[in-house]
Amino acid sequence: MSHFVEQAIAAAGLMPLFDARKARDFDAVRGSMPRWQKADLLVLGALADLARAADVGDEVRVHEDGGDEVAWACETCEAASDLEVLREVAVLRIALGPGPVKRVRIGVDWGKCGLELAQVALGFGASDLRGPITNKRGLYVFDDEMKKVKGEGMIRARELVRREIGLLVKYAGRKAVFVGESRVRADAARATDPSAEVAGA
Repeated sequence: MSHFVEQAIAAAGLMPLFDARKARDFDAVRGSMPRWQKADLLVLGALADLARAADVGDEVRVHEDGGDEVAWACETCEAASDLEVLREVAVLRIALGPGPVKRVRIGVDWGKCGLELAQVALGFGASDLRGPITNKRGLYVFDDEMKKVKGEGMIRARELVRREIGLLVKYAGRKAVFVGESRVRADAARATDPSAEVAGA
């Protein structure tokens, strides 16, 4: 933790929270929530990002569906402002600590909140992203769709979208790992052809 961040946490009166979180005293963390959950958002985000690094490291899991083990922030993002989404991500990260076996993962769904906000949420404690692989018109990109790329030839369109998402994660200083895509492919295929089946779905 940098001296500047430490000073900001102390100035906001959150050093006891930081110490309790570091000591893994989650009863104290959750017991004091009414006092800290409305603190300055940038300081709360900095604290949540420190907690994220300690809890799960730099890996960002990118889900196209599923993610049942993830606490998804703002499931009804349509009714929440961007700042409310970021605050919920930070509060979830700080309040939900890893157990003896399982790491706690906090996620944002870019299908509901947008990719830009999802990227920003990575700096506020998020460890997971979820959303459909779509083209610029919002239509699902199927496995067999190809696109010509200068200097590379024909590339799968899904791979190009994954590259873009991977770059967003990289620019946030993290590493993207793509997981769990079969159910979305199956649902999208059935939307076009109800009799379609997707391997592994």
